[in-house]
Amino acid sequence: MRFKKTKGTFRLYAVTGTNTIAFAIDCDENAMTNLLGFTVEKAYKDKDNKDVRVTVMGFKVFKERIENPVPGALYSTYDNPIQSFTWEDFSAYPDREYTYHFTPLYDDPLNIRRGKTCSIDIKTEPAWLEKNHSVFFNRGAASSQAYAVKFGNKNPDQIPDGKAYDWLSRGLKEAIISFIGKALEDDHLYCCFYEFRNDEVLNKFREAADRGVKIDIIYDAKDNEHIDSKTGKIVDSFPKKENEEAIIRANLKGHKNITLIPRERNKSYLCHNKFMVLVKDKPFMAWTGSTNISKGGIFGQTNVGHALEDENAASDYLTYWNKLKEDPDGKTIKEANELIHKDIQSVPKIPQGVTCILSPRKKLDTLKLYATLLDSAKDCACITLAFGVHKYFEQALSDNTTANALTFLLLEKDDPDISDYIYKNNIVKAVGSYIQDNSVFKWVKETNTAAIGLNTHVMYVHTKFMLVDPLSKVPVIVTGSANFSEAATDTNDENMLIIKGEEFKRVADIYFTEFLRIFNHYYYRWIDKKMLEKGTTALENPAFLKADYKEWTDQYKKGKYKRRRIEIFKNMNI
Repeated sequence: MRFKKTKGTFRLYAVTGTNTIAFAIDCDENAMTNLLGFTVEKAYKDKDNKDVRVTVMGFKVFKERIENPVPGALYSTYDNPIQSFTWEDFSAYPDREYTYHFTPLYDDPLNIRRGKTCSIDIKTEPAWLEKNHSVFFNRGAASSQAYAVKFGNKNPDQIPDGKAYDWLSRGLKEAIISFIGKALEDDHLYCCFYEFRNDEVLNKFREAADRGVKIDIIYDAKDNEHIDSKTGKIVDSFPKKENEEAIIRANLKGHKNITLIPRERNKSYLCHNKFMVLVKDKPFMAWTGSTNISKGGIFGQTNVGHALEDENAASDYLTYWNKLKEDPDGKTIKEANELIHKDIQSVPKIPQGVTCILSPRKKLDTLKLYATLLDSAKDCACITLAFGVHKYFEQALSDNTTANALTFLLLEKDDPDISDYIYKNNIVKAVGSYIQDNSVFKWVKETNTAAIGLNTHVMYVHTKFMLVDPLSKVPVIVTGSANFSEAATDTNDENMLIIKGEEFKRVADIYFTEFLRIFNHYYYRWIDKKMLEKGTTALENPAFLKADYKEWTDQYKKGKYKRRRIEIFKNMNI
């Protein structure tokens, strides 16, 4: 949902998802004089319906007030303010009303003058919404100060009562289980998974079958065992071996209500789907997204699950599933997919509503469409790229200037060809990274998902989605299992949704707020990593606030990158 309060010196804008709220504060430049930042408070009703008002905490402090902050400690913004005109709260709960109070602080850190408080009422989106789309992100932040402080960078298996797993899941595992739970006796679940090896989720499928749900599951069973060229050791077929071991552990094989269908043909291709279709007499709901049914997929790398109560989309997925169950060759499945939906020839021809784009396809026209779509944004574009930046995107963005839309690229690994590592021509890039030692001022050492046993290859960003003008009247969201790559377009089994229309603002708002959360999380860490590699210090000491107001407010003056970020909120359609 979108909110604004534009009366007064400081004008407030907010966009809410389910767990994340993004704010922007606008003011005239003369109002920035002597401004030290903002105390932030939030007020809400607790579970007992009692009024609560708390002051937000933060990592940064004024050195003049606290010369040696404790690494990893939090300090009140009452006198160590938020020194930014854009800010996100990651700690909200779904479907809850909040009031946020922003109090400007002025003058000197040791002699603070408090200005007039400005407030805004907001409400977060519900987690599940009938006859609509419901979107669930895991935390995707094992590489964080919060995980280091809460759980000591330990493997989550070492944390009692599953608390680390609950924190990392952030509702994603629960949403997968909830979707399975929507299937009642005599309903039918049609599933297709690349990695299918998380015991808790597989057990939920067995429980559903025990209560009379019919379940058909296609899983990747490609025989790709090989000799490692470097070590000379045998590498087991992946994910086939682990999938089939998990199937046995969960007692799925031989169950009267479960049919297991191995996808074996084209062993060098990936059966990369992660979708479910729920049929109640007729196709009713679908589940898609980037989340593998694995420990790393649910709790480690950043992932999303997307449920939609849409009969047409569910029917398309079921048609696709029925062709996949035959274990078709490449030519057959490509022809079938393009009968479900032909290639969209241009951005203006993207239809209103939900369009299922199923892979593999005969040509790369869809990949070219995605690149053109990203570059068509008028105000803002966001994309996550787990496996690099394809040349079509590089070409589409190569002629951008500061007159183009602000375009955010979030990568798993660095791609030096696409932009400068901070900012260039309104293209801003962040790459998955973590604080590797305690030398970074007053921050504590962090870990990553490989070190704590969750992921092997993709450790940070595994999502595959794009947002084009997400805060406009007609946002466009592209999301699903397919990376923005050639293999995901013309080779692997994949699925994507193109969602366009005014009625999908809820979907856009959830994706946008979560994108900002993840992007901002990795942006500083990556810059710090690059600066350390160059043998220089970071651009700014992250432990300390600026005592001179010009040092931080000048970044928000007209024409600056951070000013453009405020303008995205100012221009949003409500």
